[in-house]
Amino acid sequence: MPSEELDLREARKLAATKIAAIQRGNQARKSIKEEHEAAVKLQAVHRGMAMRRSNFNLAEATHVAARASPSASAIAAKKPLTMAQLGLRTGLPKNPVPALRFLKFFAWWHEMGTKRYMELCFDLETELFQVVLDKQVQVLDPSIVNQPLKESIFDVISTDTKVMSMHLHEKLSGNQHAESLRRPHLQCWDLHVGCRINVLGRPTTLMQCDLVTAQWLEYHSSRLELIKQAMQEALRKYETVPMAAAFGPQRGGRGGPGGGKQQGTTDLRTLLNQVEALGTQLEHYRPNMATGLLRLVHLPK
Repeated sequence: MPSEELDLREARKLAATKIAAIQRGNQARKSIKEEHEAAVKLQAVHRGMAMRRSNFNLAEATHVAARASPSASAIAAKKPLTMAQLGLRTGLPKNPVPALRFLKFFAWWHEMGTKRYMELCFDLETELFQVVLDKQVQVLDPSIVNQPLKESIFDVISTDTKVMSMHLHEKLSGNQHAESLRRPHLQCWDLHVGCRINVLGRPTTLMQCDLVTAQWLEYHSSRLELIKQAMQEALRKYETVPMAAAFGPQRGGRGGPGGGKQQGTTDLRTLLNQVEALGTQLEHYRPNMATGLLRLVHLPK
């Protein structure tokens, strides 16, 4: 009996020793695992801080406004970007005709041996057109003048000047017919030399404009083109996909809807649509820059 009790005690001691060793091993493994996880988290935190330091742009940082007075960094973040920071190193051109109120265009067409002239004045403040029909009528066929046999058409071909004030609604050129109908009426951005609009049911091409109107159109054309180029340069840093053909330079020549040799032929509506689309794209990467550039688009006319 005594020997059996001794053997039982020895077995219990061995079992207790093994259990203690297993518990110590589990605790050691648990502590090693916790230390490893803590080290991994610390490394991730250090990497994140380093990346934030390298990529941090104070002008684009967004901060949640505190209930107390805003911090200096928050005030700096809301500060508007300079022209150089917006990618406009040379700035924007100045309006050569700041006091201009009316855009004046001329159109003409041939009808029954006559050339009939129309004048359209667009009021930049009210956005109303003043349409002068038959401002001048030029007879091209002398055989219809003072001919008794053609007295019946004298009243038709004679000058009948009328002045009307109205809104116009349809732009027929530049694949913009449907777009123009979605707006309340035509705006200054829809007008340029070479565009076709609906005037009292007649498709009318704006053939010429006066000098100050051409200067106004060229000013806005160059201004929007610079903003568009700044957006494209900024997007090239973030996107490797080439720019869509829709954002390319406009085509066109004399009297066409593109930026040709004749002044005032650039389609401002197309440029405006391109700039707004690029601005929406840029907001994903540089929201502050996109906001600053889009704010420059809608300057006073």
